[in-house]
Amino acid sequence: MDNPKTPESAAELRWTVHPLLEEPPAKTGLLILVILGLSILIAVEFDAPAYGFLTAALLTASMSRYFLPTRYALQERHILIAHLGAKRTLPWNRIRRHTVAPDGVFLSPFARPHRLDPFRGCFLRRRENLEEIIDYVQARLADRAH
Repeated sequence: MDNPKTPESAAELRWTVHPLLEEPPAKTGLLILVILGLSILIAVEFDAPAYGFLTAALLTASMSRYFLPTRYALQERHILIAHLGAKRTLPWNRIRRHTVAPDGVFLSPFARPHRLDPFRGCFLRRRENLEEIIDYVQARLADRAH
Protein backbone atom coordinates (compact mmCIF):
# COMPACT_ATOMS: atom_id res chain seq x y z
CA MET A 1 0.00 0.00 0.00
CA ASP A 2 1.21 3.45 -0.77
CA ASN A 3 0.04 5.26 2.34
CA PRO A 4 -2.15 3.17 4.64
CA LYS A 5 -4.26 5.34 6.93
CA THR A 6 -7.53 4.91 8.72
CA PRO A 7 -10.31 7.50 8.92
CA GLU A 8 -9.42 8.17 12.57
CA SER A 9 -5.81 9.05 11.77
CA ALA A 10 -6.17 11.02 8.55
CA ALA A 11 -8.60 12.60 6.15
CA GLU A 12 -7.28 10.54 3.24
CA LEU A 13 -6.63 6.92 2.28
CA ARG A 14 -4.53 6.23 -0.84
CA TRP A 15 -3.44 3.06 -2.60
CA THR A 16 -2.49 1.72 -6.02
CA VAL A 17 -3.68 -1.53 -7.58
CA HIS A 18 -1.72 -3.18 -10.40
CA PRO A 19 -3.12 -6.67 -11.08
CA LEU A 20 -0.39 -7.49 -13.62
CA LEU A 21 2.18 -7.40 -10.82
CA GLU A 22 -0.07 -8.80 -8.11
CA GLU A 23 -1.69 -11.78 -9.83
CA PRO A 24 0.11 -15.10 -10.37
CA PRO A 25 2.33 -15.18 -13.49
CA ALA A 26 0.32 -18.12 -14.87
CA LYS A 27 -2.84 -16.01 -14.95
CA THR A 28 -1.04 -13.21 -16.79
CA GLY A 29 0.53 -15.68 -19.22
CA LEU A 30 -2.84 -17.25 -19.97
CA LEU A 31 -4.38 -13.83 -20.61
CA ILE A 32 -1.58 -12.90 -23.01
CA LEU A 33 -1.90 -16.26 -24.79
CA VAL A 34 -5.65 -15.74 -25.23
CA ILE A 35 -5.13 -12.25 -26.65
CA LEU A 36 -2.39 -13.44 -29.02
CA GLY A 37 -4.31 -16.58 -29.99
CA LEU A 38 -7.48 -14.67 -30.87
CA SER A 39 -5.48 -12.04 -32.74
CA ILE A 40 -3.67 -14.69 -34.82
CA LEU A 41 -6.94 -16.55 -35.46
CA ILE A 42 -8.63 -13.37 -36.71
CA ALA A 43 -5.63 -12.45 -38.88
CA VAL A 44 -5.54 -15.92 -40.46
CA GLU A 45 -9.30 -16.38 -40.89
CA PHE A 46 -9.79 -12.98 -42.50
CA ASP A 47 -6.48 -13.18 -44.35
CA ALA A 48 -5.72 -9.69 -43.13
CA PRO A 49 -2.90 -9.04 -40.64
CA ALA A 50 -4.37 -5.61 -39.95
CA TYR A 51 -7.45 -7.24 -38.40
CA GLY A 52 -5.16 -9.30 -36.19
CA PHE A 53 -3.32 -6.19 -34.98
CA LEU A 54 -6.65 -4.41 -34.44
CA THR A 55 -7.94 -7.36 -32.41
CA ALA A 56 -4.78 -7.38 -30.27
CA ALA A 57 -5.02 -3.62 -29.71
CA LEU A 58 -8.70 -3.70 -28.77
CA LEU A 59 -8.36 -6.68 -26.43
CA THR A 60 -5.30 -5.16 -24.76
CA ALA A 61 -7.06 -1.80 -24.36
CA SER A 62 -10.10 -3.51 -22.86
CA MET A 63 -7.82 -5.14 -20.29
CA SER A 64 -5.99 -1.91 -19.40
CA ARG A 65 -7.15 -2.08 -15.76
CA TYR A 66 -5.29 -5.38 -15.53
CA PHE A 67 -2.14 -4.35 -17.40
CA LEU A 68 -1.74 -0.81 -16.00
CA PRO A 69 -2.00 0.57 -12.46
CA THR A 70 -5.07 2.30 -11.06
CA ARG A 71 -4.70 4.81 -8.23
CA TYR A 72 -7.39 5.35 -5.62
CA ALA A 73 -7.76 8.15 -3.08
CA LEU A 74 -10.56 8.35 -0.55
CA GLN A 75 -10.58 11.95 0.58
CA GLU A 76 -12.69 13.93 3.01
CA ARG A 77 -15.08 15.28 0.36
CA HIS A 78 -14.76 12.86 -2.55
CA ILE A 79 -13.39 9.67 -4.06
CA LEU A 80 -10.71 9.97 -6.75
CA ILE A 81 -9.87 7.17 -9.20
CA ALA A 82 -7.03 7.73 -11.68
CA HIS A 83 -6.22 5.39 -14.57
CA LEU A 84 -4.36 6.08 -17.84
CA GLY A 85 -4.24 9.79 -17.12
CA ALA A 86 -8.02 10.04 -16.70
CA LYS A 87 -9.37 11.00 -13.29
CA ARG A 88 -12.84 10.27 -12.02
CA THR A 89 -14.13 12.16 -9.00
CA LEU A 90 -17.21 11.10 -7.10
CA PRO A 91 -18.40 13.25 -4.17
CA TRP A 92 -19.32 11.39 -0.98
CA ASN A 93 -22.70 13.14 -0.87
CA ARG A 94 -23.73 11.15 -3.99
CA ILE A 95 -23.03 7.76 -2.38
CA ARG A 96 -26.15 6.07 -1.00
CA ARG A 97 -25.00 2.45 -0.67
CA HIS A 98 -21.87 0.34 -0.47
CA THR A 99 -21.49 -3.37 -1.11
CA VAL A 100 -18.48 -5.37 0.05
CA ALA A 101 -17.08 -7.98 -2.35
CA PRO A 102 -14.06 -10.28 -1.92
CA ASP A 103 -11.93 -8.07 -4.18
CA GLY A 104 -13.12 -4.63 -3.10
CA VAL A 105 -16.05 -2.34 -2.31
CA PHE A 106 -18.72 -1.14 -4.73
CA LEU A 107 -20.13 2.35 -4.15
CA SER A 108 -23.49 3.29 -5.62
CA PRO A 109 -25.51 6.50 -5.86
CA PHE A 110 -28.70 4.40 -5.52
CA ALA A 111 -30.14 3.33 -2.17
CA ARG A 112 -31.11 -0.10 -3.57
CA PRO A 113 -29.60 -2.23 -6.33
CA HIS A 114 -30.35 -0.58 -9.66
CA ARG A 115 -29.81 -1.45 -13.31
CA LEU A 116 -27.67 1.68 -13.73
CA ASP A 117 -25.25 0.66 -10.95
CA PRO A 118 -22.47 -0.38 -13.37
CA PHE A 119 -22.63 3.03 -15.08
CA ARG A 120 -23.14 5.37 -12.12
CA GLY A 121 -21.32 3.57 -9.32
CA CYS A 122 -17.64 2.82 -8.85
CA PHE A 123 -15.69 -0.19 -7.66
CA LEU A 124 -12.78 0.31 -5.29
CA ARG A 125 -10.50 -2.63 -5.98
CA ARG A 126 -8.51 -3.62 -2.92
CA ARG A 127 -4.95 -4.57 -2.41
CA GLU A 128 -4.27 -5.95 1.08
CA ASN A 129 -6.34 -3.13 2.55
CA LEU A 130 -9.97 -4.30 2.34
CA GLU A 131 -10.69 -3.68 6.03
CA GLU A 132 -9.22 -0.16 5.83
CA ILE A 133 -11.37 0.63 2.80
CA ILE A 134 -14.52 -0.70 4.48
CA ASP A 135 -13.79 1.26 7.68
CA TYR A 136 -13.12 4.46 5.73
CA VAL A 137 -16.26 4.12 3.59
CA GLN A 138 -18.46 3.35 6.60
CA ALA A 139 -16.98 6.30 8.52
CA ARG A 140 -17.58 8.70 5.62
CA LEU A 141 -21.13 7.51 5.08
CA ALA A 142 -21.84 7.68 8.83
CA ASP A 143 -20.41 11.23 8.97
CA ARG A 144 -22.71 12.26 6.16
CA ALA A 145 -25.75 10.78 7.92
CA HIS A 146 -25.22 13.01 10.97
